[in-house]
Formats: sequence, C-alpha cells, structure tokens
Amino acid sequence: MLSFPFSELREGQQNIVDAVQNVIKKREKLMIQASTGMGKTAPVLFGALSAAKEQGLRLVFLTAKHTHQNIVYETLRKINGASTDKVIFTGVNGKRSMCLFENNVEPSLFIEFCRAVREQNLCDFYKNTFSKSKDIKPNAIEALSQGLSDPESIMEAGRKFEVCPYEISLLNAKQSDVIIANYSHIFDPDTSKSFMSKTGIDPKNTIIIVDEAHNLHNKIIDMNSFSISLRTLERAYNEALVANENTLAAKIDRIIARVRKTEREEKIDLNEIFKESDLDKAASITKQNEKGYNIPASFTLEKFIAFLLKADDSYVQYALNENGHVKVNVFSLDPSVYAGSTMNSFASTILISGTFKPMEMFANLLGIPDAKKLVIEDKNTDSNRLIINETDLTSRFISRGLQFELIAARIDDLLESFKHNMIIFFPSYSFMESVSRLMQNKDRIIKEAPKIEREEKQRIISELSKPGRCLFAVIGGNFSESIGIKDNVIRLIAIVGVPFEPPSIKLKALQNYYQNKFLNGFEYAQVLPSMIKTLQAAGRAIRSSKDRAVILLIDSRFESGVFRKYLPSGVKTVNGSPIRLINESGFN
Repeated sequence: MLSFPFSELREGQQNIVDAVQNVIKKREKLMIQASTGMGKTAPVLFGALSAAKEQGLRLVFLTAKHTHQNIVYETLRKINGASTDKVIFTGVNGKRSMCLFENNVEPSLFIEFCRAVREQNLCDFYKNTFSKSKDIKPNAIEALSQGLSDPESIMEAGRKFEVCPYEISLLNAKQSDVIIANYSHIFDPDTSKSFMSKTGIDPKNTIIIVDEAHNLHNKIIDMNSFSISLRTLERAYNEALVANENTLAAKIDRIIARVRKTEREEKIDLNEIFKESDLDKAASITKQNEKGYNIPASFTLEKFIAFLLKADDSYVQYALNENGHVKVNVFSLDPSVYAGSTMNSFASTILISGTFKPMEMFANLLGIPDAKKLVIEDKNTDSNRLIINETDLTSRFISRGLQFELIAARIDDLLESFKHNMIIFFPSYSFMESVSRLMQNKDRIIKEAPKIEREEKQRIISELSKPGRCLFAVIGGNFSESIGIKDNVIRLIAIVGVPFEPPSIKLKALQNYYQNKFLNGFEYAQVLPSMIKTLQAAGRAIRSSKDRAVILLIDSRFESGVFRKYLPSGVKTVNGSPIRLINESGFN
C-alpha cells in the first residue's frame, strides 16, 4: 500500500490528490496553480502514483533543470519510507551532462559527436557498457546492481566501473515505475524517440508530470527553432565543393551573400532555396568528413535545411549580427501544435506551477484548451508576504534618464532602513550599472555579473546567507529562478521596472502571430513573458509556508489592469518610500 509521506495533508493538498487521481482515471489533462512553498510535489506524486498503480501505468516526471529534481527524489524516498509498497524510480539527465568522455564539443553538436565516437569505437565507457551485439557487459551489470536511483549515484558508478552513465540510467529507467527526466526527453523531437524506445515508454500507458510548467511553451519554442552561424555556412560551402556537390555549394553561397552584410538584424526568406534531395546530399558529405572527433559543418547544414523545409507561417527567419558574429535563425512562433499533439499521445498529463496565471493563456500556448484547471489558494502565503507597488517611479525607456537617480535614492533609503537581506532585480545589466553608479550606500551590495560560473554563483549564494547583504541581480539572469536560498534568509525582493524584452524582429513576429491567432498579440508576446519573469523573481524569498517577505514592485505600470491581473490579491500601493508601510506591517 502507498502512503502519503507526511503525517497529515496540509490545506489544499487533498484537493490536489483528488484532482490528480480523477484526471488520470479519465485520461485527461490537468493544470495546477499553487503557491510556492505550499507543497505541490508530494500530493501530485502521491495522487499520480496511486492512480498509476491502479491502472498499470508508468510515470515520467519532467523538470526544466537538474536542480529541480532533488525535491522529487526526496519526496519519492519519503513515500517509500512511509509505504509497504515500494516505488522503483530513477533519474535521467541530459546525455551531455552525464558524459565522462572528455570533450569540449558545443552543446548543439553533442548528440552527433556522441554517435560518431560510438560508431567509430572510440568511447571506452560505451564499449564497457555494451558488446557489438548490444548485449549488456559485466561492468554494466555490476553497476546496475548497486541500487542506483539518481544521476549523482549513477555518475559515481560510471566512474567506478568505467561505463556510460547515460546508458546505465536508461537501462535503470527501463525497470522503473517512475522516471525523473528533463523536458527535452519527451518534448524535443531530436531526443524523445530514442529516449522512449530505450526506456520502454509507451505513451498510451504513461502519465507525464511537468514541473514549473510555465516554462514549457518557451522551452518547446527553443527545441523547435534552429540557428546556423555564417562561419559554419562557409565551412559547409567548402565541404560541398570538395565533395563535388556544386549545386548545393551554390545554394549555400547564395545564403552567405544574402546575410554577410547584416549590420544588426534583418528579416530574410530562404524558403525556396533547398529541396528534399539536398538533405541526402548534406548527409552524404557528413559521412565522408566524419573522422575521429570531427563534426563536419555539413551536419549542422543538414539540420538547417530540414528546418527551412518545414518553415511555414509559424516560423520567422532572420539574420542577426552580435558583435561581428552573424547567425541565421529559423525561429518557431507557435508551440501549441507540437506541445498539444505530444501531450495528447500520453495517457494523462499533469502540469504544475506557482506562476500559471491566467491559465487560459497558458492552455492556448500549449495547445490544450480542454485541460482541467485547479487553483489552490494558500492562505498562509497571503499573510506571510507584503506586496507593495511603488507608483512614483518607472523604468519606462523615455523616462530613464530622469529616473535613475530617483531609483538609486530609493534603494539607498532601503539599505539604510531595512535591516534584513534583500535582492534587487533590474531589467538589464546596463540599467543595473546606471543605478549602481549613483548609489551612496554600496557597502552591503553584491553585484551579479553576466555568464558567471557555477562556483561563483554558489559563492554569491553563500555570501547572501550572511546578515545585512543585498544582491543586485538581473531578471532572467543567474538568480531570478531556481536558486536554493533557504531559512528565510531573504526578507525583501524588489523588482525594478517591467522586464520587457528589447524590440527585435523575433518579438515583432511573435506579437503579429499571436495577434492573428488570439487577437491579443501584445499581451501574449510581451506582457505574459514579462510577468512570468517578475513573479518567478518575486518568489525567490518565500520557499516554505513559514517564510515571510516583502515584495516591492517599483514601477507605476504594475498598477494598470493588464499587469495587475497577474498579481495576487492584496497588493498595497504607495506613492513614495515604502519603509513606513513595511514597518507598520511588521516586516522589518
């Protein structure tokens, strides 16, 4: 018998268990909106496992990042500790992240690199895992006997027995009731077919749970988009010439000539250049040039041609020049068809998030307008947070020159008056620097830099555990999502400005596409993504039902209806410093 992993269900958790069991029984889809810290994972897993056991179904739990998986392993172990029936589970991370074969291949080429070194018999880890006839070798059998369940333990076994951790995790997953994996394992066209085949997943007999599902539509857009650099096109052109594929070379040269002079970004149309037969030519050139660790440019060209051949009105093509590096992009505008058809192929889908508002918009973007919807309000969260909108300041572009000094003075006031740790989120690094230069009180400030290494990120998180610290960070950067700051160390989060994406061809195309499809292009393309970022950043302070924090929204635009409907009820409005309201409310 399966038992709930805690002594009692908290308010709202029984509703989640019941709703999950009901939709799985009816083979439906469910979207769950529940506040961060109220405990979604345990009731979702318990409800899904109970229903799966009844109906003989398997379970795949998907996360956007590896760090999100730890709570799933912890919860499954607690369920096993409380139950007489045990759940067999295993985790599978991305192939590249689990690879022990030393390499410096860029992520977009890794799957092809892995295939090439395996086929050329160059990877000892793979050779120690399977024989030429695909039988499992003794080292791999020994590794599998260790009772592995999470990627960390599988990686350790891989090193110890010198076998491929990724293949071991797939073998382990084949025998598991629950597989914890990444979004890409189900939703990436390049990955999902192989993953499901090797783990024995039959979609008709499988439930998928998608965590942090407010990210899913953007992740699917990324998975269904493609870019190729001008340098790669030039290399592919040379490879085609050497292979005597002169017609293909001429087509590549047309594209090179078309995009070479791009100064910033330029919309293009390459639809009529390639034919299906060009795919075979590119694949043949790849085979001719694939030696050792080398991945020919024609491999990337082949994928580029495939994307161009399927590019319809739901794609935009454009060339982009970033600091002298030109890329040609085939960008997907519509995740709904692919997302919806994928989810419809499974027995049931459960999508969970603390940022699923308004749910109808997310359902449209994911192509599941028929999904059931459950909203769980956490009364504790409302009493544990104070949300304040400061309406006398703005980050509106036309006003920025006047506002930088006012925003710097307001943050100086916070640093002098608020004794607890805080994070101030800015819309960009340049905006952050413009405000920082004008600050008077800089002693408490730690500043995020772009593209920091994991070690530096951990160092900053450790620094934030010390009293009196203030982190200056950027929304969409290293600290606005998926950071593990526990024990209510952060007591104030400030969001400076509405984090709109800068104008671009891609953004304009998205807005036009959504205007035609949903008659609301501005909200789908600009407001929704901005508010997802805002709410995710705001949620960094409250990580459990006992945490207390102030959320400051520093921009007059948050008061307007198009933004306010995304926010929880009870937002306080001030025209000036919020310190008095913070003190009177008992949050300082």
